[in-house]
Amino acid sequence: MKILLTSDIHDNLVAVERMRAQETNQFDAVIIAGDIGSYKAQEIFDVFSSFECPVLYVYGNWDHKLEYDTSFGANCHHLHLNPFSLGDIAFVGFSGCTASWGRNPFAIHLRQEIDGQHPGIVSELSAARSHQDQVTSVIEAEYASALEELMASSRRKPSRAKIAVLDEQRRVKLYAVGDEVARLKNSEAFSRYENDLSGVTVAAQNLNRTALADLLKGTNRQVSRTVVVTHDRLSKTQEGFSGVPVFLFGHRHGFNETNFQGAQYVNVSVLDNRLLLRSRAVADARRRREFKNLNTGNYGVMEWTQQLGFTFRRVDLEIYPSWQDEWEVEEDFRKQGAPFLA
Repeated sequence: MKILLTSDIHDNLVAVERMRAQETNQFDAVIIAGDIGSYKAQEIFDVFSSFECPVLYVYGNWDHKLEYDTSFGANCHHLHLNPFSLGDIAFVGFSGCTASWGRNPFAIHLRQEIDGQHPGIVSELSAARSHQDQVTSVIEAEYASALEELMASSRRKPSRAKIAVLDEQRRVKLYAVGDEVARLKNSEAFSRYENDLSGVTVAAQNLNRTALADLLKGTNRQVSRTVVVTHDRLSKTQEGFSGVPVFLFGHRHGFNETNFQGAQYVNVSVLDNRLLLRSRAVADARRRREFKNLNTGNYGVMEWTQQLGFTFRRVDLEIYPSWQDEWEVEEDFRKQGAPFLA
């Protein structure tokens, strides 16, 4: 059995397409350990579906807008407390994590109970945050335009001092637009609401973990041939998950394999790893320099045989060194929305 592993895509469709171009239809399944992205999920699943095998997934904190019952295709299977069997191996997990539970059913129920106990502050905060989001979008667009103009007017790379001035102007504006939200958060009403809400993160983790452990107890399959998939790494797995041989996760960027008390813990991330590049030469008569992102992410491959059990290896996205002829790494600032280097 051979399975493609990936995680932390962050809506980076280009990285998914690059990975697809490197691989043939040689897999029995694809597993995505969360952070697919809330805005290009269907397009991303369409690419994975082209492998013509089951696509198994859980959600992460980047997937907070995705509904749990959404269908991304006939061969796509959400593993949230929903086992999937492939030959002798079973796969199951839960979606969400403490960074953001998104639309996790347990978390939603807990939040709704608390929101219902504090209707006034919840309504005021919602209105203030909506206004803040609208104004913030304008500020960010103005900042991006000013930064672009600075690049265009500079024959050489702009000084850090000039960039710092733009950054400070942006910071002051963003701080000002958050005044109303800040005022509400300093109120006694919010303090009471926050105190009640603070327990949701841990409570949701415990409920999802318990539900998953109970599901494993009730299965007819051998736990020793079950793979657990979550977005963040499970801890204290001897409590409720004893005998599970493999735990797959992402979230903590950087591919890594650890063996502990007879189980393998594999961090399969991160596919979306961007390196901002700046053109060595000017691009037009205005002496504007170009900026592009280079995909430097990775994914993994898991294999299982009766003789060797589970084995893992990391695969890096292919990068051609010739990019250094025309591009250099930009380290002084970030540029939102820079296109990807072909």
